[in-house]
Amino acid sequence: MERHHAELYRYARALLRDGPTAEDAVQEAFERAFTALGRYPEGRIRTLALRAWLYRITLNVVRNAWRDHRREVPVAETPEPGQRFGAVSGSVSSIDREAWLDALEALGRLSERQRVAVALRYIEDLPYAEIAEVTGWPENTCKTLVRRGTRRLDALLAGSADGKNGKGGR
Repeated sequence: MERHHAELYRYARALLRDGPTAEDAVQEAFERAFTALGRYPEGRIRTLALRAWLYRITLNVVRNAWRDHRREVPVAETPEPGQRFGAVSGSVSSIDREAWLDALEALGRLSERQRVAVALRYIEDLPYAEIAEVTGWPENTCKTLVRRGTRRLDALLAGSADGKNGKGGR
């Protein structure tokens, strides 16, 4: 499970926009996973789609954090040099860093379902079938949420009138 830690952390951080809270969420997700694995029969463990299952647990923990905290979380910090967080690298110009932070802020303005779908598709690079498995939504719903989410991100990042007033545009 250790090999999944970095990708689950990136995912939780993209959704929560806070490094320490994301780390706590991933830690709790792993605790839940280990506890559940201890109760599962061997046959179920062998047939388990581990990666999707871990994403699902992480998503549930993130949703609990949103529900528990119901507060404004700070905009994501600039990723540390050498840390993989989306497409940002350690030698990023201030313009690229600002664009990345703008994108994360815009991502936070999407609906929960769109934010989850877009983060899984473009930050974690999951195929639609795996997004459907993680979220429990039909695959076509995932495609629609990603498409609408990216359109809304485009509008928000372009600063269009539709993006400023919170509407998805069209």
